[in-house]
Amino acid sequence: MPITDNQRIQELEARIQQLESEKRQSENEKQHFKWLAENTTDLISRHDQNGVFLYASQAASDLLGYAPEELIGASAYDLFHPDDLRALLSKSPRIYYHEGFYQQTYRFRARAGHYVWFETTSRTRRDPESGELIDILCVSRDVSRRLEAEARNRRLQQQVAHANRRAMLGELASNIAHECNQPLATMSNYANGALMQLQRQPEQPASQLAVPLQRVSEQIERLSSRLRHIRQFVRHGEVRCQPLDIRDILDAARQLCQWQCEQQGIVLEIIASDDLPLVHVDPIALEQILVNLILNAEEACRQRLPVQNDQQHNQQDRPRGTIAIEGRIQVQVWQLATQEVAIEVQDNGPGIAADLIEQVLAPLVSSSGAVASASGSGLGLSISHSLAETMGGNLTLISPGASTGNAQRQGNAQRQDNAERQDSTPAHPESALRAGMTGAVFRVILPAATGTDTHRHGDGRD
Repeated sequence: MPITDNQRIQELEARIQQLESEKRQSENEKQHFKWLAENTTDLISRHDQNGVFLYASQAASDLLGYAPEELIGASAYDLFHPDDLRALLSKSPRIYYHEGFYQQTYRFRARAGHYVWFETTSRTRRDPESGELIDILCVSRDVSRRLEAEARNRRLQQQVAHANRRAMLGELASNIAHECNQPLATMSNYANGALMQLQRQPEQPASQLAVPLQRVSEQIERLSSRLRHIRQFVRHGEVRCQPLDIRDILDAARQLCQWQCEQQGIVLEIIASDDLPLVHVDPIALEQILVNLILNAEEACRQRLPVQNDQQHNQQDRPRGTIAIEGRIQVQVWQLATQEVAIEVQDNGPGIAADLIEQVLAPLVSSSGAVASASGSGLGLSISHSLAETMGGNLTLISPGASTGNAQRQGNAQRQDNAERQDSTPAHPESALRAGMTGAVFRVILPAATGTDTHRHGDGRD
């Protein structure tokens, strides 16, 4: 049946009404989205591939002092801080040539001439057929206050960490004095020996004194090296990570704590394989974490020992019915399957009381329950936790130890952790637990260094 003119007219009228309805709906949606864009506190902008503003929302006035129309036609690149512009241009192909979001933080010049810290999320829009870039949509917010707060927090953390290191060195004063006395005593012996040779044989060639003088020079360098390290330890500022051999840092921490542990009759054992990868850490920050954990374990061991095993206590001095219990601190290091490095510190102390488990990493609490004693700042574990996170790692309490009555749970947790180890790593602390290591277990996870040569060779070459 042929279509009449009236039917065709009716169809056209219906089509026109539909188009008008769609147009009204589109206009309403446009006004709605415009209202959202103009009333949000974030700056919404649209740019061409050269960074030229095609659109800017009303927030430009509040955030930068520009009227939106002042920005249209201007290049955003002209308003970047010069230092940040160089970084942007080196990364900008990621915006142009890859789909998805791109986020960066930079400084943007306001109308008054000062710079505002912006955090901008960008997304490209491309022609679906040709793939040609159409425009770039950006959402920017002022993060100046947030960055200032983060900077204040970093400064505060540095100050607290510095106070912790000073308190730590006060606690280790005897150990440091012992470290200094050793090379001094050696220098004295060699110097006295050389003097006696000169007194007996004044006419002997000077070359015969070369050996003792060389030994004195070596001890001077050893002493100077230790003093430089201690000074660096105290004055250390902002955390700066770099690829390092973790065994060197373990040795530095051991040197600070070894003598003090020996005076308390406590054995300090460090177990680390030779094929550990380099770790991406700050050396002083990691040493501070290790020393804090070792001193914490040493304090726990002293709580359990009925009689100190030093030279001042012999068999006759002990009260009847007591026996000498050897304190033990074990530090184990291994590589995880996640390309991270784990460090566990455990002792044979009494463990952590049940009421302290939830707050053991809080400030002013040690794992033994001591609160800001005269010998320490009470901030060690909390500072260590913060430093580990700053380096991209973490510090956790793996097991509270025997005092909570959870020794079986500790063994089960350690057996489960066994699956994370590689075959070449040292034995898990479960064996140490059977040997009497019933104290708390703290674990530090650190990121391994990235790169092709991240292992230290067995002959000591990096």
